[in-house]
Amino acid sequence: QTRLNLPTWLGVGEAVGDVLKSKDADVLRDMYENWGSFRTTIDLVEMVLAKSEPSVAAHYDKMLVHEEMAKELGAEVRAIHAGTENAILDLTNHTTLAEHNTLLRRTLHVRNPYVDCLNVLQAETLLRLRACEDPTEKKVLMNILITSITGIANGMGNTG
Repeated sequence: QTRLNLPTWLGVGEAVGDVLKSKDADVLRDMYENWGSFRTTIDLVEMVLAKSEPSVAAHYDKMLVHEEMAKELGAEVRAIHAGTENAILDLTNHTTLAEHNTLLRRTLHVRNPYVDCLNVLQAETLLRLRACEDPTEKKVLMNILITSITGIANGMGNTG
């Protein structure tokens, strides 16, 4: 629940970015403007990117990841996320993600502060669970973890 939504966008930015840098850029832009199914696909990727929070993923890495190679992988994935955002913004000619989706932007503005807190709580709980040796405390921490999982999933809606 690191809020990267990786399976939805991984690879899309590289593909779109490569085509936009090629002689076929105008073809891709025409596809976005005129092919309903292609536009819908790109708009769905844009929505998921708008719902993603790379800073939350970075917090999980900071709190829970100790191996240097794993930390580097996390940073690389977040950089790919940023590149994907840029490629989608370039293709859609938007300046911000979900630029034309007022309802989504409003929903995220209201929702994110609450879900952000649950993510911080979840990372702290996972950290404490890893170090916990007391069965009674472990049971309490597991209940907190399950509650945070449920809360984040509900808060994330269709991407949770």
